[in-house]
Amino acid sequence: MPHAIIETEKNIKTFEDDKVFFSRKGDFFIYPLFSDCEQFFVKVYKKQNKVIVKLEKSTNPIITDDVKAKILEFSEKLAGFLNGNIIHNNLSLNGKICQLINHYTIDTRRLNSIDLSQLSNTKPIKIEIGSGFGEFLLNQAKQESSSLFLGLEISNDAIAKACGRLLKARINNVKLIRYDGRFVLDRFSSNTVDAVFVNFPEPWFKFRRIKHALLNSDTLQKIENILKKGGSFRLLTDNLAYAVSVVVALEEKTHLKNTQNIPIQVSDKSIDTKFERRWKRKKRTIYSVNYKKTKLSPHKHPPKPKFLMQLKREFALKDGIIFKVVDIFENKANEKIAEITFGRSINPQHAFFGLTHNNELFMLPQTVFVLDREAEEAFILAGSI
Repeated sequence: MPHAIIETEKNIKTFEDDKVFFSRKGDFFIYPLFSDCEQFFVKVYKKQNKVIVKLEKSTNPIITDDVKAKILEFSEKLAGFLNGNIIHNNLSLNGKICQLINHYTIDTRRLNSIDLSQLSNTKPIKIEIGSGFGEFLLNQAKQESSSLFLGLEISNDAIAKACGRLLKARINNVKLIRYDGRFVLDRFSSNTVDAVFVNFPEPWFKFRRIKHALLNSDTLQKIENILKKGGSFRLLTDNLAYAVSVVVALEEKTHLKNTQNIPIQVSDKSIDTKFERRWKRKKRTIYSVNYKKTKLSPHKHPPKPKFLMQLKREFALKDGIIFKVVDIFENKANEKIAEITFGRSINPQHAFFGLTHNNELFMLPQTVFVLDREAEEAFILAGSI
């Protein structure tokens, strides 16, 4: 994560700036920054004689040269005020240009106001969850120019590399969404997607971590919901135990039907991606799981947000859904920002909201989250919508 370290003896609470929002819970603050394409926060805190200026990950900016330059500029300003020196940073420029990335990505801040099913009224929609460097999407898009491919990917670096590949190949039927795909699935209406692909996900195959795996029963039920009747789901993995866990969840928690002779088969197809090449070099067996939707799901539209929400309680937990105000930050003008965790407790989202004097939450330019059904339940639980 982009950051800078300042060596100084001075207390960060001496920093005077109208944009500083100090935490109520600790000796740190958040500070808003603006680049050509992004609005985001940095978090500033001190350990012994070192001050750390760090990008606040949950504000989710594209980490371009301009973003890094703004963080460095602020760090230099802060170091000057604190009579300190920047002794380390990872803010060297890398050639990432936000205009290129924005051409191929859908702005995360737009997701809550659109139904992703409406991105194409005529083309089949096919999704890859965890699209990485875009190799699979690029190859498929070349072969199926009449389809729209959507890549859901959380990594900034992977998105940037994928955009470069798509530009070089002049592909125009791929869009990328830079967010955790598990949340994005609820932004599609039911029965609208033709295919969902998951290629070589991190299996997390330890008992205490399996609930965090990408393809848990909750995610598989969401995939079932958005697939059309006749739509397909395919998993490729080198981890047999993970493939078994996915098949068990598919059989127990969904109505999708296996399309192979046996639920798990050794794959004889090549998708020519980084991880497939790596596992083949290591002589690992690659397994495929293929299921098909045979009947329609009850129709659901994506949840609709309300952009002014009444906050009645700061903590609520019920049936695995959590809402928690982690911290409240305040500036000299008594303006407040609330840091909130919400959604399913084993895999919650995290975002910053403005907070009025009447305890109403509202969206900030730096507020980035996806209103999936669990997030909607969490806000209802807190009395917010």
